[in-house]
Amino acid sequence: MTITTDFNSRLVKVVPATFQPGHELHVMTSDAFATRVLNLRLHRNIPSVRGYTGYTRHGFMLSRDEARLLLESMIEAVNDDDLWEEEIDEIIPMTGDADES
Repeated sequence: MTITTDFNSRLVKVVPATFQPGHELHVMTSDAFATRVLNLRLHRNIPSVRGYTGYTRHGFMLSRDEARLLLESMIEAVNDDDLWEEEIDEIIPMTGDADES
């Protein structure tokens, strides 16, 4: 018995993934969770050791509001030249607790 599900996915853009050789990022919308979602999926072009090509388990879904927040964050990050400096003056701790030893 084969169960098939139609997620009515619509591919919007294929983004090359330079730092993930053999993969590309697929940006699409899909039916999920009784609504329409932004579906970001990593797609394998070069066969794995076992010969697999296609969508990997890596990816996530966002609501439209979450997608808008992601868009705003990405625009801010891409446009901030300081974030793209190759040499940084100081190490910025990710936890926010710089005084802990």
